[in-house]
Amino acid sequence: MKISDLGEFAFIDRVSKGSLHRKDGVIAGIGDDCAVFRVSDHLAILLTADMLIEDVHFRRGEIPAELLGRKSLAASISDIAAMGGTPREAFVSIGIPENFETEYLDKIYGGLNSIAAEFEINVLGGDTVLSPDRLVMNVALTGEARETEILYRKGAMVGDIVFITGEPGLSSAGLDLLRNNRDFANKELFLAAHFDPVPQTKAGRILASTGKAHSLIDISDGLAADLGHICGQSGVGAIVEINKIPLAAELREYCRQFRLDIENFVLHGGEDYILLGTAPEKHSPDIESSLKSGGCRYFPIGRITDGASLTLIAGDGGRQELKLRGYDHFRK
Repeated sequence: MKISDLGEFAFIDRVSKGSLHRKDGVIAGIGDDCAVFRVSDHLAILLTADMLIEDVHFRRGEIPAELLGRKSLAASISDIAAMGGTPREAFVSIGIPENFETEYLDKIYGGLNSIAAEFEINVLGGDTVLSPDRLVMNVALTGEARETEILYRKGAMVGDIVFITGEPGLSSAGLDLLRNNRDFANKELFLAAHFDPVPQTKAGRILASTGKAHSLIDISDGLAADLGHICGQSGVGAIVEINKIPLAAELREYCRQFRLDIENFVLHGGEDYILLGTAPEKHSPDIESSLKSGGCRYFPIGRITDGASLTLIAGDGGRQELKLRGYDHFRK
């Protein structure tokens, strides 16, 4: 069997079997946004790692070096936010091609350190190696949280409200704009969403501290795919109403102008790094109030159901299967 036949997420499931050889202190291993392990009676450490490969995750001709540095750490910060934690220490490993410009690397680390300063993250180490032809970066980041407050993908329950904390689709619109060299009046909004996402650590901490949400994930693979991760690990299904998903006016205009399918951006575009979660309906007003009091946003977009199916209620009220077409490294 080839890896392209198996796919990224089935491969992760495959290698996770037999991965724990010492279970003491391990709260969660492979399969969530972060691994979680206990360091005291109340405190847990979160650990995540993200790799970026030139011409797979970014093109040097498209993204400014400073923003590449910022985005490389932002993705990991978002994983910590998705567990309700606070980011702490980063370790950055980099593979550099021979004769690579040091000025470009200085700008990468300048951007990385700028976002690290914003989130009070220390960059404590990593590794530097020679890469044969492309720039490769790997960021490992720790976070911390009270063990009782950590939110996982697996907690969704039948009857829960499905909610998000922002407008999806802006990052993928930015990528579409770049790849197709489109001229659009509000392109800076899309480029900022794609190049310089803002991890929602504040929203994650609020959701964790209320103790009222059941599950949480950040939207990196796409709304539909990441909801699929929650439902798959929780053993439930879901219904999403397209008319309840918040749509930026600029995205509506972009899709109208270039005759594009807005649902593709909203449901299947990745790298939004907003939060997607579930909570009991009775707690939904309190969660909304807490988030809005903290300057964050809250949009109920659906409901968790019994069974395993994911359903989309279209704009005309018709029902259809919600296809999980999020990003997968190995499937074409």
